[in-house]
Amino acid sequence: MNFEQLQYIKAVLEYESITHASEALHISQSALSQSIASFEKEIEHKLFIRSRSGTIPTENGKKLIPIILEILESESKLRQTANSLSATLRGTLKIATTPSLFMTVVPRALSSFRKDYPQIEVSIIEAENDEIFHLVQKKEIDIGLFSLMDYHKIDSSMEVYSLFLSSSFKVIVPIDSKLAFRESLTLEDIQDSPFILFDREFYNVNIERFEASQGPLNILFTTKNPSVLFRSVSAGLGISIASDLMLQDDPYIQTKTITAVPIGYPFNDEIQFAGLANKNNEKKQLTETFISYIRNNK
Repeated sequence: MNFEQLQYIKAVLEYESITHASEALHISQSALSQSIASFEKEIEHKLFIRSRSGTIPTENGKKLIPIILEILESESKLRQTANSLSATLRGTLKIATTPSLFMTVVPRALSSFRKDYPQIEVSIIEAENDEIFHLVQKKEIDIGLFSLMDYHKIDSSMEVYSLFLSSSFKVIVPIDSKLAFRESLTLEDIQDSPFILFDREFYNVNIERFEASQGPLNILFTTKNPSVLFRSVSAGLGISIASDLMLQDDPYIQTKTITAVPIGYPFNDEIQFAGLANKNNEKKQLTETFISYIRNNK
């Protein structure tokens, strides 16, 4: 029994899928399955069962997995406390993050981190996915927080840390729009509607692909500011597309002035968020400590 196995169990619980969990952890499905099977054999209880809705806990798993989660939480607190007592955790930490993480989990994590490590000077920049990847490659930052895509070529010099965090996408529409009553939408369904484009790399690439084969969307304007995006949709100026992560705790969703509708291709896949750093990093302990704060402040 080891902490790695417990992290694997947590990932399967969160993703409800061996396939998705292995992708997030960047290990093979067989390695993940074997590790969990070995753990189950050791404790003499099966934790998961496959069903139509995904990989879910067994009845015994429902009783045992909460204890596993408590152990992981205690392990994380132990590491954080031990690290905070270590005089080696000093210096600077340079981080680059995508907008969706910067507006959600990063502020909470950074606030907790700075309380525990006031001696660490942290600087954060906001950047696009590919830019973050290249900044890590060029060793211009210590940690990149981004959505890891299939086309990113991870070589042996890089360390990938799963954040155990994913996000899907929704069409956001005014609450009084006829589109608000749809169970799901496609880009074809909204092609003629006034559209406000969130001017970020992932959105631009997918919209450009669609327009290349199906013709242009009725783009009213573009913005890099999430507040402008949500406020404009709430005011009835148009509709847009946003990630589930951006919709967390959004006041316009909470006050029901806008609503979110699932969308199909090419926005129907979930993206997995990860931390990226160089293996030959003299700040490895500091890097892993900050990653643990991100994981614990989702």
